[in-house]
Amino acid sequence: MATLIETLIQVLNEECEVFDQLLEISSNKTQAIVANDITKLQKITDQEQDVLTVITNLENKREEATTDIATVLGKDPKNSTLKDIISYLDGQADVKNQLAKIHDNLLTKVKRLSEENQHNAVLVQDQLDLIDFSLNALRGINQAPETGSYNKGAYNTGETYAPIKGTFDSSS
Repeated sequence: MATLIETLIQVLNEECEVFDQLLEISSNKTQAIVANDITKLQKITDQEQDVLTVITNLENKREEATTDIATVLGKDPKNSTLKDIISYLDGQADVKNQLAKIHDNLLTKVKRLSEENQHNAVLVQDQLDLIDFSLNALRGINQAPETGSYNKGAYNTGETYAPIKGTFDSSS
């Protein structure tokens, strides 16, 4: 049992370290988005994918350790969370406190990461809105107002006062 708990603590500590890396990557991503540096953003996204793979592997190990501990304690392994495991360890105050501290630390890091990701999503949406606005403004520059000409069916003919040029027309 002690070995299982040590394994769980080790995996959780590793997760904390990896989440710290992910927080740093997320902060770098924010800077790349603000600077509009697509090349740097691509590199950061690749790093982020590598770290997410590590987190997935650690999560699998954590779930396995949690399941093993719940089984040894005679509890339902399917519904046992870290918080449940902590509550099962009544006679072991040091381990219980250590797991509770790591649990709170992980929750704090996940919350910060979620906030950072939401912030990055807002920044990306703002950039997309700016690009959309710029494209619409460029399209409108070369459009002349329509005339009030109507055909026999009382439909606007769509004629303009000036010829329409293409957006990227090289002739002036």
